[in-house]
Amino acid sequence: MTKGRRADLLDALERLGKKSIRATDIAAQYWCEKQMELNYLKGPEITKEILKGKEIHEELENEANVPVVLQTKSYADFMYKSLYTTCEALETLKKNNRSRELLLYGSLGRYKVVGKMDELLISNGSVVIVEDKTRATDNMPSEAQTKSHRAQVMLYKKLLSDILSGEYNEDIFSKQYGIARLAVTREFERQLDALQIPKHMQNLVQITEKFFKSYRSLGKLSDTLVIRYINQFTGKKIDNYKFKASDEEVRGTIDFALKYWKGEREALPVPYEEKWKCEWCAFFGKECKVWFPQRTLKAS
Repeated sequence: MTKGRRADLLDALERLGKKSIRATDIAAQYWCEKQMELNYLKGPEITKEILKGKEIHEELENEANVPVVLQTKSYADFMYKSLYTTCEALETLKKNNRSRELLLYGSLGRYKVVGKMDELLISNGSVVIVEDKTRATDNMPSEAQTKSHRAQVMLYKKLLSDILSGEYNEDIFSKQYGIARLAVTREFERQLDALQIPKHMQNLVQITEKFFKSYRSLGKLSDTLVIRYINQFTGKKIDNYKFKASDEEVRGTIDFALKYWKGEREALPVPYEEKWKCEWCAFFGKECKVWFPQRTLKAS
């Protein structure tokens, strides 16, 4: 690798126009890292499957959580709404032992990381992370297909564990996001008044403290991680995929993904034995031709 290319790779976030890594980015790396990168460089591929999955997620959220109706006018408004919505979801969890769409923040080395868990359950006194994935058939996925899903849930475990232990807390978050310098708009304050939120809670410093304190009050995190597969056409559950991940496995999964963000390697295409994934990729044969010659030879 040339010196110039090395310098370019070191600034992966800037190259992709990002300020933080999303949990879904790391999950996508374990499906196809090259596709993940191209989604940012060339524009994301919005498929019917993605839209259907989003629809199912919204239906499940409305079933479990009380909707929060707040219109944002600024970045500060957006941040407040994000934190407040998760605080409300955590209250729902304590009351009903189940809640949906809970935001997570954290750090992996020098990188800010953001994620949103599909669901938390309280079972046998422990908090269980549940991730929903949709499928076009009632068949459970292969190991190659679950790899990215496992990576996503393992990252959630890491982020949530760091918050519960206090390793990642309101002080670190506030410094990373400049919370003390942000103020919500007057229009947003009027909406908070309508929700009867006390005046002293209508600022980002207070809602940030509540966000982290609410998480830390949850208690023990279960070792069992759950991926729930749902038929995208019927909305019915296919089955649960349950597994346990050691700290070593979680760390190894994250460390490998971070090698890309640190610029230690270029984006990897799928391995030869998983080149079947290319058939569903919008970049195949265009921006990415890694396995395209193989297809050409097969066709001839």
